[in-house]
Amino acid sequence: MRILESKIAEYVGNYTRRHGYPPTVEELIRAFSIPTVMCMMFYILNLYRIGMIRNSLFFGTGNLRLIPMKVR
Repeated sequence: MRILESKIAEYVGNYTRRHGYPPTVEELIRAFSIPTVMCMMFYILNLYRIGMIRNSLFFGTGNLRLIPMKVR
């Protein structure tokens, strides 16, 4: 996993613990100074693909959740 993707996953987990709900994609864009929604969605989809986050893309971008990784 790339460094930015791991920072995004860490940010989502920390944000969710602090606020009780996950950040929106728009909040992630502001936090990481990503230029467009499509660029951020690329990172989100990569994290989704490897199983680190769960995102309901059909119901908007505010439904992002971190899935804890199992460490062996």
